[in-house]
Amino acid sequence: MNLHLLRIFVSVVEAGSFSRAAEALEISQPAVSKAVRELESQLDTTLLDRQGRSFKPSEPGQALYDYGRSIFALEREAQETLEAFYGLERGHLTIGASTTVATYWLPPLIAEFHSRHPHIEIRLVSENTKQIIELLIDCRLDVALVEGQVADSRVEARHWFKEDMVVIAADSPERATPAQVIDAQTVWVVREHGSGSREATEALLRELDIQPPHTIEVGSNEAIVQTVSSGIGLGLVPRICARDQLRLGQVKQVDIGRPAIERQLYRVRLPHRTISQAGIAFEAMLSQWAPDH
Repeated sequence: MNLHLLRIFVSVVEAGSFSRAAEALEISQPAVSKAVRELESQLDTTLLDRQGRSFKPSEPGQALYDYGRSIFALEREAQETLEAFYGLERGHLTIGASTTVATYWLPPLIAEFHSRHPHIEIRLVSENTKQIIELLIDCRLDVALVEGQVADSRVEARHWFKEDMVVIAADSPERATPAQVIDAQTVWVVREHGSGSREATEALLRELDIQPPHTIEVGSNEAIVQTVSSGIGLGLVPRICARDQLRLGQVKQVDIGRPAIERQLYRVRLPHRTISQAGIAFEAMLSQWAPDH
């Protein structure tokens, strides 16, 4: 099998578009289309079910795509193994983190790492927990930090630290009881599926025995804070995300009649994968770091 053609096919499926795949590969769209047709001809099978301008992988196409992802993940792992023999005078470090970790907790750590190793090129990828795990399995990350539980047996999750979470509302009367503020009819503003914050919200609602009839789904914890501050419903967010709005009185913390809410943040790795020297150095910083809440 021609691995060059396979690489183009995998890029097309991942991009969901011939033109976007061409841009990513820095070749022309006709060259991409020709490569996929040539691969289909070599394998004597249809890899993409075309529906007008859109397409989706056929059953054999999906199987080939899955194998292709594995092949190129191994290729990246082999490259990283060789790079691990070099010191920290050159190289790169790709960190993947759930959105809250990437936005609030990592910046000071990245600044410190850069000051120690200025010749290492650093890239930070911010996605939800599910997407970070997928990128780690594909060997696209050196270090991974997530907010939610990790159920995938292919990865190893280690405790990092716990962060405080708060239920917020636009207004929470001081003398109101939790039952008066939170009831079964309350609208909740939530993150998307795959997010650690969505997982934490669903766990809290189960604990409170509440099934809200309406939810508003948004793409970030900052969007939850802004939506709630406009007067719509309740939201559960890390305290650090609402810190400024709480201080300014734009939102209020809701007393839900239970102890403080904490969630565990995790450092995640592939157990048998060789870690680059830059990754080892950054992991060492994580082990020694304590957050300033």
